[in-house]
Amino acid sequence: MAKKVYLAGDMLPKASQLLRAQEREQIKAIGLDFYNPMDNKDINDKRNVDNEGLAERIVKADTDAIIESDVVVIEPQPFALGTMVELGQIKGMKDFAKIVLDIAGWSDPLNALSKILELAEKVDNQKVYPHYEDVRRFEGAGKDEEGDRRSLGINQYVYGVCLDLTDGKGFYDWEEVLQELKKIKKDPTY
Repeated sequence: MAKKVYLAGDMLPKASQLLRAQEREQIKAIGLDFYNPMDNKDINDKRNVDNEGLAERIVKADTDAIIESDVVVIEPQPFALGTMVELGQIKGMKDFAKIVLDIAGWSDPLNALSKILELAEKVDNQKVYPHYEDVRRFEGAGKDEEGDRRSLGINQYVYGVCLDLTDGKGFYDWEEVLQELKKIKKDPTY
């Protein structure tokens, strides 16, 4: 069964739209199915969308897509508030999934619990590839930086969530993300 990718990141400034479109095309070229919130015109075509209940429709559409995905590719930039909420939501769902799976080991599951376990296991096995495409991350590499002369500071709670979601890897470079997606396409059990 083909894996589905959820593509998350800032999509408001034109430059961010271009980056998400480029990422979409590269994921499409690998041959994986994906959901890019920016492409959902039912909620994101601001010129033609009905604003009545829009926030609720955005949350439902994107949350459903997160749950249905097997892989999350996310760029949690500090100014991308929606993306930060998605990152926290994914972390919360994965934490809850681990709790449910742990509780299920204590007793025999009932029919209702079977469906919960199925969904919890899917979310728990979801791969997450946070990447951070800020040139200051790379330009300062290898140089001693300290105090107020740091070129970039990543929020440590956000970084800690990324470390947790990636089993200690933290951020991937975009080329690493593409390599991981190619492995998934080649072997869906990966």
